[in-house]
Amino acid sequence: MKSHPDAQAMNESSSIQYQFAYQFYSRGELIRALGAILEAKKISANNPEILNLLGLIYFRQKKYPHAEKAFRQAIEIDPKGSEVYNNLGTLYYEQKEYKKAKQSFEQALENPLYLHPDRVYNNLALVYKDMGQFEEAQSNFQKAISVNENYYLPYNNMARLLMDHGKMKQAKVYLKNAIRLCKTCAEPRYRMASVLLKESKKAEAIKMFQKVYDLDPKGYYGQLGRKFLLDAGKLKDDD
Repeated sequence: MKSHPDAQAMNESSSIQYQFAYQFYSRGELIRALGAILEAKKISANNPEILNLLGLIYFRQKKYPHAEKAFRQAIEIDPKGSEVYNNLGTLYYEQKEYKKAKQSFEQALENPLYLHPDRVYNNLALVYKDMGQFEEAQSNFQKAISVNENYYLPYNNMARLLMDHGKMKQAKVYLKNAIRLCKTCAEPRYRMASVLLKESKKAEAIKMFQKVYDLDPKGYYGQLGRKFLLDAGKLKDDD
């Protein structure tokens, strides 16, 4: 993030607290993360990176008004902070405020120096998808892929969009790429298994559901895979 004339740089003390907060946040220890970032904010109250992380922590805690306030303060200090606009857009998207989300994502894309426009195009496409605008969603997923062909998420999300519109053959192409790019991701494998079932390829689907369960035994898609395997008689309840 480029410094802005009104931005306050982190000194050594606030930087240490920021690093603690980021580590706690990365591990999901949100209470400890919040304590550390608030200490950093006491020292460097007008630092946009600190405010952005504060917003992310509040977002993860589902304290949405607090998160919005922190993101807005960061943007006031650095109006070209595309990462903050992206986070703010994600906050609005989570609350189904699609018009605000779209505006925030578009503002994130205004900075030509931003390093991760692929993420923003993917997020903007999700907004269009949920608004029922198929062509705009498809276009933005494709832009995300064009910017970064190694980013697995827009392939997965494009496949979801195509599956919702019954375009299974096209979806399969994107799922293959998502699976290739993310060796540990359960979701694209679950969706591929669903496509294989629609193609009456039950044996292949079972293998894929097993892979989903192996990758994510306690997660959402892993449990869906487990249910299918149980129903198909490929697992026992105590497995």
